[in-house]
Amino acid sequence: MLLVFAINHFYPEEKEDEFSKKLMGLYLHGYAEDFFLTQLSELYNLRFKGDSVKFDYLTLYPTHEKNGENKNLENLAKNFCKLVNLEYRQILRRNRNIKKMHELRTFKERLENIQGSVDILEDVKGKNILLLDNLTITGISLIDMANLLIQKGAKNVVGVCLGVSAKNKETDWIDLNKTLKYSRIKQICRSPYVSEEKRKAWKKKSTQV
Repeated sequence: MLLVFAINHFYPEEKEDEFSKKLMGLYLHGYAEDFFLTQLSELYNLRFKGDSVKFDYLTLYPTHEKNGENKNLENLAKNFCKLVNLEYRQILRRNRNIKKMHELRTFKERLENIQGSVDILEDVKGKNILLLDNLTITGISLIDMANLLIQKGAKNVVGVCLGVSAKNKETDWIDLNKTLKYSRIKQICRSPYVSEEKRKAWKKKSTQV
């Protein structure tokens, strides 16, 4: 199971909102970095600062190009880490060109596209790692990467995204009181004692607020 935390929902171009415009502006041109620094810091302080699980560092998910990194996102990541006193380490490297994920339609195509395409550059045994990406639509890329890191010995891997697709917004879990830390959310999500009926009741209640 991979937990992914995001600042806000991202809408496709046909329903683009102000947040989505800022996200694309940052990724393509480096715009609105101060906005995302503030939002990321608030997210980090809410979910991770003071938690029982201490994260060792943050790393950036590579672009679709071999050895590719988005410099605007890299600058944001480095400045964010300085702001919250967290180490930045780029331990991931794309070893071949892959297709852009949004151009692929099926789960099988997307999974085959990314499998074996990223190298881990150092030992991650026992490490707690934050995995940063600009956007997640299906979660396949982050899940595949987190699984590989866990297989290599990482203890905790958590996805942090600027935006998460609004396509499945109704299934996203919302902490209405905005108080829960990562370790507690992880415990809740993994608990076998939370019935499906209770989860549906929580979801129904959250949509009515």
